[in-house]
Amino acid sequence: MMGVATSKLSLERKILNYLRRWGRGCVFSNSDFFSLSNDANVACTLNQLKKRGTIRQLWRGLYDYPRYSKLLRECLAPDLRLVAAALARKYKWHLQPSGSAALNYWGLSTQLPTRPLYFSSGPNRFYRIDNRTIEFKHVSSKQSQLGDEQCELFIQAIKELGDLSLSDAYLPKIKTILTPELIRSLNKATPLLTEKLRSSIRTMIMLSANE
Repeated sequence: MMGVATSKLSLERKILNYLRRWGRGCVFSNSDFFSLSNDANVACTLNQLKKRGTIRQLWRGLYDYPRYSKLLRECLAPDLRLVAAALARKYKWHLQPSGSAALNYWGLSTQLPTRPLYFSSGPNRFYRIDNRTIEFKHVSSKQSQLGDEQCELFIQAIKELGDLSLSDAYLPKIKTILTPELIRSLNKATPLLTEKLRSSIRTMIMLSANE
């Protein structure tokens, strides 16, 4: 019996070490720790940490290591971007943020989406997290994997802007975003895009090269 207790204590320490390394606010699921022990042991250990208030359960099998505000004297709401990433790891989905989130990432808009939407290689799903809703919309694997993260974010932003992407209001900023690395990724991804989107992105690349 002593060996079992020691083993559980060791697993708890290992999990806590990961959480401290990831930092306050990190979001994770049981599957993030399956390399440490079997499913039952991980679930039991996380349940004990939840009961002690060390971690907070957000959904079945999904937790965060909450940030605490001394000013508000309460734990802060989880970051839904980290929630989405943890769910994607758990279910092995490939994610793309929606156009509004992509615009915000590139500084092309200051508006944060009130209901985050992600395009996913998984099924259509809604999750209610801390009285907020996060939505996943299924797209084909061809559409869900267009390149590296920045390439996908750029493509989603341009799709959201439509014809406005070549206007004086947005084009100057877009030119500064188009680094050589991003352009290489876009050149690889453009064959998978619609003709109109390919044409817009190629025009932007050409104009940025003439600066």
